[in-house]
Amino acid sequence: MTDGALGRVLLTLRGVQWILGTKGDPYALLLRATGDDRAETGRRVRARGSLYWSSAEAWVTADHAVVRAALADRRLTPRPPGTAAPGGGSHGGPDGEPAPWDVPALREALPLAELPAALDREEYERLRLRAGPVLGERALRPWHAAALRAYRNRASAVGERFDLVDDVIRPATVEAARTLIGVPGHRAARFAELSAQTAGVLDATLCPPRLDTARRYRAALPELHALLAETIADAAAPGASGTSGANGGTVRTGHGRARRLADLPAPGDPAATADALTVSALLALVGVEAATTLIADATALLLDHPDQWRALRRDPGLAPAVVAETLRYAPPVRLHRLYARQDLDVAGTPVAAGEEVVLLVGAAHRDPRRHRDPDRFDIHRTDRDRGPLPDDGHLGGLVGAASRLAADAALRALAADLPELVRTGAVLRRLRSPITGGVLRFPVARQGNVRR
Repeated sequence: MTDGALGRVLLTLRGVQWILGTKGDPYALLLRATGDDRAETGRRVRARGSLYWSSAEAWVTADHAVVRAALADRRLTPRPPGTAAPGGGSHGGPDGEPAPWDVPALREALPLAELPAALDREEYERLRLRAGPVLGERALRPWHAAALRAYRNRASAVGERFDLVDDVIRPATVEAARTLIGVPGHRAARFAELSAQTAGVLDATLCPPRLDTARRYRAALPELHALLAETIADAAAPGASGTSGANGGTVRTGHGRARRLADLPAPGDPAATADALTVSALLALVGVEAATTLIADATALLLDHPDQWRALRRDPGLAPAVVAETLRYAPPVRLHRLYARQDLDVAGTPVAAGEEVVLLVGAAHRDPRRHRDPDRFDIHRTDRDRGPLPDDGHLGGLVGAASRLAADAALRALAADLPELVRTGAVLRRLRSPITGGVLRFPVARQGNVRR
């Protein structure tokens, strides 16, 4: 598709989302990015029933019990059904050519093939089982120290006024991800550049980006994919015990999780390297974004609740509780899109094969039928009251542990090195970001050195 054709399709699809939002449909308004009141979105969705048909042509739920059941239902999968013609269905004229009024679906106009965000449920489950020995929470504990160093280095280097996301969180998260995957030091700068160029790409699977953003994704994604493939291949080469690091030291690329995953015994599986590349791409593209957003939201919530910020500063051991409560209150992945493999019943409602079911997990965590005082941020809430949702069968099962540990490390670093942090302006979020609500700007200063 030429740039001109792609631009017209993206503009048309965005226009349709905008028009649907004028009808007051809460999910359509979420796609349109009208406001950021997560509590109100959940209330409006639940007011329409446990499962309702949105004008955006999807079944939508914010009911905690329904979301939990759907995540466990093997008849629902993240992979969308195949379509016979652009946009799905029986489009086109008698000769089979697309009619002038046909508009391709977003996933057809902007495939984003290097982003493995819509695999089958069984594929995510298989990859999670395979990656467990190197990417499970226990296996990642040794990496936590490296992540902590990355955040402390950044936090200790800032001046009096700075942007928390641009100057600390994102660059440190990218560096932590680089060491996790095993990208060597001589590729660190390019890895960071490509990470910046692909920021927000998960949202582009649901909300049409601007043409310049789409162009950037189409250029950067293949290069990042190739960089990760080269990293895995180089580490496997004979004599590749180490390579020059960013500061002239030696980085043992073979210790990266990508290479270790490729080296795991997998009887009868000739695609071990392909698995390692898939997992690495998810860590680089989704894991970095999820961790960055999670850390920024956790910090903003702590600054809004000074007593809880003081509690963390006194006791860094509360960091896991802060992460868990932020995942409940403001998860970095707000929704999951599943598709029916066959006709089935969801919450007493018939769902036809091929239809989309949108699970608003962020809103489900605010369901008052499941949580006490759900709109209150409380790091002292019990795990039982938080009721975390399962993360197997979708991409969260592969990037969740790394994102949680990165957030834990970042919060400890901020509490230790920037204890007097104050906001100097509003936290701004990326436009067209219905899935992640990615934080774009977070202006802050050290208390006592700020003049508003």
